[in-house]
Amino acid sequence: MDKINTWLIRAFSVVLICFFLIAYLNSQNKSSLLRPKPSIENLEYKAFLLRPKPSIEDLEYKALDKKRANAEFAANRDYTDYEKFGSIIFCRTSFNSRIESANYAKQMELYISGKEADLSELDTAIKDYESERSKCRDFNP
Repeated sequence: MDKINTWLIRAFSVVLICFFLIAYLNSQNKSSLLRPKPSIENLEYKAFLLRPKPSIEDLEYKALDKKRANAEFAANRDYTDYEKFGSIIFCRTSFNSRIESANYAKQMELYISGKEADLSELDTAIKDYESERSKCRDFNP
């Protein structure tokens, strides 16, 4: 009975060592026994490996883009509330959010183009938003 127990313990330990070895190899970025090599068609995997570390400018650009998207969302939400309730407050906050969104778009354009950025279109949009904001009236008191 001692020989059978000894062989069972040895077999169990070999299987356990193999399991941990395969788990270790799978945790590495290299291909292993269970993970196939990335194919040529798997471009997302290659893009993930080749992607450079983002710089501070990239992170600031993404932050500006997020702020711009939030300002546009707020502008659309407030304008919907203005159409629904007819209050001048919603109209003005909608146009303030649109102006804020245009300012973030200007800053993003400066990040992309630098000194050569053509900001005249955004400047005219801001002036138009300011003139439209002055026309806000209560239509459902």
